[in-house]
Amino acid sequence: MLVERFALNPIGTNTYVIATENKDAFILDPCATDMTPVLTYVQTHQLSVVAVINTHCHFDHVMGNEVIREALGVPLWLHSVELPGLLEAPSMAEQWLGVRIETRAPDRFLQDGEVLDLGDPHDAVSLQVMLTPGHSPGGLCFYDAQAGVLFSGDTLFAGTVGRTDLKGSNSQDLVSSLRDKLWPLPDHTIVYPGHEDETTIGEERMVNPYFHF
Repeated sequence: MLVERFALNPIGTNTYVIATENKDAFILDPCATDMTPVLTYVQTHQLSVVAVINTHCHFDHVMGNEVIREALGVPLWLHSVELPGLLEAPSMAEQWLGVRIETRAPDRFLQDGEVLDLGDPHDAVSLQVMLTPGHSPGGLCFYDAQAGVLFSGDTLFAGTVGRTDLKGSNSQDLVSSLRDKLWPLPDHTIVYPGHEDETTIGEERMVNPYFHF
């Protein structure tokens, strides 16, 4: 698995390009109205992008959805519970950042527990979809057991967790998601969060005050 991170908006949201050695790729959470660095990276490395995926639909994670979809002709995947957030994102982006964005309906709704396979069997990325509500009602994490990698969206960060004072957030749901879905993962699991730098599950067990049960 090849992972490239881009933080392109004023909120420091991370966009990830997840690729195989054979150059198949997903783009996770396009975060800005100007996605030129991501598109340049895709072109330079001759990647074949299969889909845009949203961990959740807070405006800062979906601002570049349509830019990528139009530029590359790829579908958008997310959880069905996030659809209201996607529809609300343009007004939120204008309110918070003064920018105008467009959102359109997704092409596919992802289900908890399904596996998204990328590439051929000899060079595969296999992302298990984990429904982790709390920060948002249909927030998703994506876990590749073989690679030992978790894309945690805004569920888990280095040293903290996602806010639960937002519309659709629920602190009890977040605790359940952390305890039941993320806590059981191996210590060596690399965590690529929706904001800031990567961490590991083991590190969070030691230092994250919210990651103790």
